[in-house]
Amino acid sequence: MHVPMLTAEALIDPQIQANFHIEASITQTTPLHYHDYYEIFLITSGKCIHRVNGQEQVMGTGTLVFVRPQDRHSYDIYNNMDCQFININFYTGFIEAAFDFFGDRNFSSMLETMQLPASAVLPSGEMYSLVGKAEQIHLFASIDKYKARIFAKSFLVDALTFLFANYKNENKKSIPDWLDSVLFQLQKKDNFTTGLDKLYMISGRSTGHLNRVFKQYLGTTPTTYINNLKLNHAKNLLVTTNIDILDIALESGFENLSHFYHLFKEKYGISPGKIRTK
Repeated sequence: MHVPMLTAEALIDPQIQANFHIEASITQTTPLHYHDYYEIFLITSGKCIHRVNGQEQVMGTGTLVFVRPQDRHSYDIYNNMDCQFININFYTGFIEAAFDFFGDRNFSSMLETMQLPASAVLPSGEMYSLVGKAEQIHLFASIDKYKARIFAKSFLVDALTFLFANYKNENKKSIPDWLDSVLFQLQKKDNFTTGLDKLYMISGRSTGHLNRVFKQYLGTTPTTYINNLKLNHAKNLLVTTNIDILDIALESGFENLSHFYHLFKEKYGISPGKIRTK
């Protein structure tokens, strides 16, 4: 089945690096798709089914969801109940700059590598506060792009703060200290580029045990987690250097160029060469 990709070039103003719109009904939303940008949506009334990466999530009023470029998703009616939500899209660089604000690599890595998009349920007061900031993006988009961009940054930091609080209060407490230490060490280039062998050595755990705890606490597999670290490193080299793509693949820990291309396009929806051009 062909899944179409929505592009930032077509939908997002490059001067603002974000955009805002209201989905008044599930019947008006796009069928199964993915994009080359990040998306945050916030349900303001009703309930819906969020179909994402082959699974279903029932979402209610106040639910905030962080959708990544690699996520294949769509929406559907829940028990004959429609819903309304706001949708804010962001350039990838816009998101990466916001991650730096939190100074926690595990948090950004968790958001990127979870099997399903991260979400949080907001109290009504916080929900309306975020909606107000999102509406300011739309208000100033046509009259003052600088102000629109400022409100986009403010919205994004607030939204990520709610997700960060969930990460600290729910995930962080449940992650064993030894796993937290392993994840921290995996952020080092010399460790993640070495691959699974290095992970097994650092952790001192068996393959089966690591597979179980990664699935339990991170919602992914050790292989996917490490590949995402490699891909993030490769993407940064692509957009900040003129190093040949083959050398970048090797530098990032990929020995097979075609495998690198396949994983890169699967994650970002675009080939390494095209992301460098953009």
